Amino acid sequence: MLIFCSLGIFFSSCQKDDSSEPKDLIDIETTDTAWTKLSIPGQLRGTSAIYGNIDDTLVVATMYKIYITTDKGSSWQMVSDEGLGIPSFNMYQGELMALSNFQDHSTSPFLFSLDYGKNWSRKGKYGYEVYDKVKVNRKETKISENESYKIIPQPNEIIDKEYGRPLAQPDKLVRVTDRGEQLLDFPFRRQLNYIYHDKKNRLYIGAEGTRFEWTVKGNKRTYPTSTDTAIIYISKRPISRQ
Repeated sequence: MLIFCSLGIFFSSCQKDDSSEPKDLIDIETTDTAWTKLSIPGQLRGTSAIYGNIDDTLVVATMYKIYITTDKGSSWQMVSDEGLGIPSFNMYQGELMALSNFQDHSTSPFLFSLDYGKNWSRKGKYGYEVYDKVKVNRKETKISENESYKIIPQPNEIIDKEYGRPLAQPDKLVRVTDRGEQLLDFPFRRQLNYIYHDKKNRLYIGAEGTRFEWTVKGNKRTYPTSTDTAIIYISKRPISRQ
């Protein structure tokens, strides 16, 4: 999650902009021809983990809570709120696990589901010999032995001319092959938390509602602009064929 700094009287301090997502206007991101956008409002930390697929059941963690949708995001059902952060999901022989370690590779399963995320328990069906080996890279997803996609944080290369401080920049996506890294055409300027692909090789990106643009209210200038929204972007075509 991004930290919003206060600078002089012109920058607002760590507060979201409730008016930045007008309900009576069309969200232009939902009209993109290459990506589907789903949203869960009221989620300060954005999307932290994803599993499943949009055609059947999609399971999404918004830090502490787990939601599922079976109607392609038209409605969401909260199925768990354990109060512990969830950085990743992992499936092993019919058991879906929620992990609890926010490192480069998430580990330590602590919640378990045998019905594709509808119900969760603290008790798993396996032992340490299975769970100690679980490790998920939440910022990179491997499509094949020679192809993967990952989230790349961007350096603060832009300096605010008025105050001289660096401005945070949105994350990027890259395709990784044996030929190196290639920047992916991802048009949304967001903080990206999670990357995953389904069995049809469609890419799922978990993001926060943060927008990397200025908001001006009276004598206050806020950058970036924050909204309490968990966002999931889904590629409309198999990513390895784009």
